Amino acid sequence: MDKRAAALIHLLRPRHWVKNLFIFAGPFFSLKLFYPANALTLALGFACWCLITSAMYVFNDIVDRESDRQHPQKKNRPLPSGRISVAVAYVLWFALLLGSMLLAVRLGPGFAYGIILYFGINLVYSLYLKHVLILDVMCIAAGFVLRVLSGAVLIHVGFSEWLVMCAFMLSLLLGFGKRQEEITYLGKDAHSHRKVLKEYEQGFLERIPYALISATIVCYMLYTVSQEALRKFGTKNLIYTTPFVIYGLFRYAYVAYEKNKGADPTQVLFQDLPMVVNIVLWLLATGFIIYLK
Repeated sequence: MDKRAAALIHLLRPRHWVKNLFIFAGPFFSLKLFYPANALTLALGFACWCLITSAMYVFNDIVDRESDRQHPQKKNRPLPSGRISVAVAYVLWFALLLGSMLLAVRLGPGFAYGIILYFGINLVYSLYLKHVLILDVMCIAAGFVLRVLSGAVLIHVGFSEWLVMCAFMLSLLLGFGKRQEEITYLGKDAHSHRKVLKEYEQGFLERIPYALISATIVCYMLYTVSQEALRKFGTKNLIYTTPFVIYGLFRYAYVAYEKNKGADPTQVLFQDLPMVVNIVLWLLATGFIIYLK
């Protein structure tokens, strides 16, 4: 592959598109994920999210190109390394943004509002909120919640507030795990790469994951025994999938916080073999209970 083309693909961060799988959570729990009539709509919705997230990755890299030059790994990214010019990056950003917006409008006003809100939040995040303690991680978490909500809106199904809270708590855990790893990896020079890291105390970052893990487990368990779930699935057995959730959360905490590999949550979630096996088993168990009861 041509080096310039490879650099452009790197700028899009396609391996992070797995985060957009969150849009399938609503359809999955609404029992409508496998409806043939929904297949194309959901596929287009996923593609739209891939476009908008890549657009914001490009914009964020444009804004961060100077600070990324101070990072031992990020300095090799296309923009700080000079493999891609800022002008080309802006053209790519605009094309991705325009494509995502046009597709979002085609998929319906409700879905489009979610994409526009995601763009607005990430624009403010890239320019300002990434430097504000706690709000920086909450902005990241809001993006995951919008993915969950947009998937439900896309095929006109309801969504559980408990599941939305689960997504929010889980994404907070991923975000704080990333901050923890950055501080550990960069050490005393962490703030030269990301100003907000100067505000985060090591003790705070070590305590917060277990509060978030507890909150996520409680939200999930309350959802499994809620009247909404009992009415929709016609079974009380969803509670028995909780051990997979507990193991997955503590496995993530172990890998991200004890092994200091939380900078890239996708690497932890999809490249750690025990985590991958656990996710697959949870999906199979949950699908069996709610679809084949």
